[in-house]
Amino acid sequence: MDAFSDTTDELVATRESDEKTAAEDDVRNKVRVYILDSILLGTSEKLDDGASLLDAGILDSTGTMELVAYLEDAFGLTVFDQDIVADNLDSIDRICAFIQRAGKTAQQ
Repeated sequence: MDAFSDTTDELVATRESDEKTAAEDDVRNKVRVYILDSILLGTSEKLDDGASLLDAGILDSTGTMELVAYLEDAFGLTVFDQDIVADNLDSIDRICAFIQRAGKTAQQ
């Protein structure tokens, strides 16, 4: 009975991990599509998830405020003034990590 229980536990953990990865990929895709369509206005420019959006000139102050409004609407977040920093919004990777942190805070 223990082997069956261990196998069931492993299957449940694998499924939860797969669901989490799919959800994270969905968030990443939504953020990327928003940036390409709304900030870069549909250009075919490639975006590296770790590249600085500020250094590349993709985000300026207006674009940052539009991004914040999108994050609040699309993900049900409240983005506070102190959250609007490069550590949270400078790349797709950082934006996704911020969404994950802000979402966990909102659930508590």
